Amino acid sequence: MKRTTIGRALAGAMLMAAAATRAPAQSPAGDSSRDRVSERVMGARPTVDRMAEAVRRRLGLTDDQERRLREVTASYAGQRQQLLRQERTLRRDLREELARGSGAQQERVGRMLDDVLGLQRRRAELLASEQRDLSRFLTPVQRAEFLALQERAFRAAQQMRQQREARAGIAGEKGRSRSPDR
Repeated sequence: MKRTTIGRALAGAMLMAAAATRAPAQSPAGDSSRDRVSERVMGARPTVDRMAEAVRRRLGLTDDQERRLREVTASYAGQRQQLLRQERTLRRDLREELARGSGAQQERVGRMLDDVLGLQRRRAELLASEQRDLSRFLTPVQRAEFLALQERAFRAAQQMRQQREARAGIAGEKGRSRSPDR
C-alpha cells in the first residue's frame, strides 16, 4: 500500500510540471499530427491529475501550495530538461571518444570533461534557485520530500530510458546480423 502511494507520488513529481503547462488542445482543421499529439495529451490528463493528487497528499499541500508548486516546477522544467539533454549528448560523445582507446584525442576529452562539469554546475545552480523559490511557500520538510520524489522520479526515468536504449541496441544488432539473402 505504502509502496503504491510512493510510486504514484514519484510519477506525480515527474508529471506535475507537465500538468501545469498543458493547455486545452486547439489545432487547425486537418492538422493530423497535432491532433494525434493532442489526443495523447488529453488522454493522459486524468493520469497526470491523479499523480498530482498523490504528490499533494504525500506532501500535505494546501490548494495554494499545490498551485504555486505547479507554477514553480513548470517554470524550471524546460531549463532542467535542456540541461539534462545536453549532458546526455555530451556524455555519449565522451563515451564514443573514449571507445577509440589510444586514438582518443586528449584535448577533445579534456574539453568534454570541462563541459560536463559545467553542465553539472549549472544544474546545481538551477536546483538551488528552484529550492529558494519553493522555500517561499513550502516547509523545509515538504521541500525535502519533494526533492526526494524528484530524484527518485529522475532515476526511474533514467533507468527506463537506458532500458529502452538497450532494447533498441539489441534490435539494431539483430537487424545487422541477418544476411541479405534470408
